[in-house]
Amino acid sequence: MTAFEPSPLPSVPQAVRTRLDTTIGDRVRTGPQVSLRRTDVDCGAESTATMLALAGEIDASNSAWLTVRLSAMITSASTGHAGAAPSSGVVIDLRRVRFCDASGITALVKAFKYAQDKHLVLELAGATGRVDRILRLTGIDDVLTLYPEPADALKALCSRT
Repeated sequence: MTAFEPSPLPSVPQAVRTRLDTTIGDRVRTGPQVSLRRTDVDCGAESTATMLALAGEIDASNSAWLTVRLSAMITSASTGHAGAAPSSGVVIDLRRVRFCDASGITALVKAFKYAQDKHLVLELAGATGRVDRILRLTGIDDVLTLYPEPADALKALCSRT
């Protein structure tokens, strides 16, 4: 075995080895969990905004799933959802996110770029503690406005329409 080959896991039972593989297909099996909830907000004048509330921890084990889900929800927001008018923008609520690593930042940046491609504004709101700090250290606040509360971001988004 060289330094570049994965080390064998002979002493680890098969059941535990399965749990070490944290992503299978589109589902996160073990490790940090992240959830995503969508709410459409009426801005008046036949305009809506979409709020996507994240909760949990965003890291390499679930960021690919998150990227796919955010893209799908942004697509849905840009075309209208369940009879609602197409959204004028998307707010990602980070109040319940406890941790976000570089892969999570990448997922958020990809969502921002995808929203731009769909002619939507994307705003981040509610980040606190370590999550707020990492967003600011990476300079994401130079590209996106980081609102202290989702209500502030929704108000700003709805006033643009």
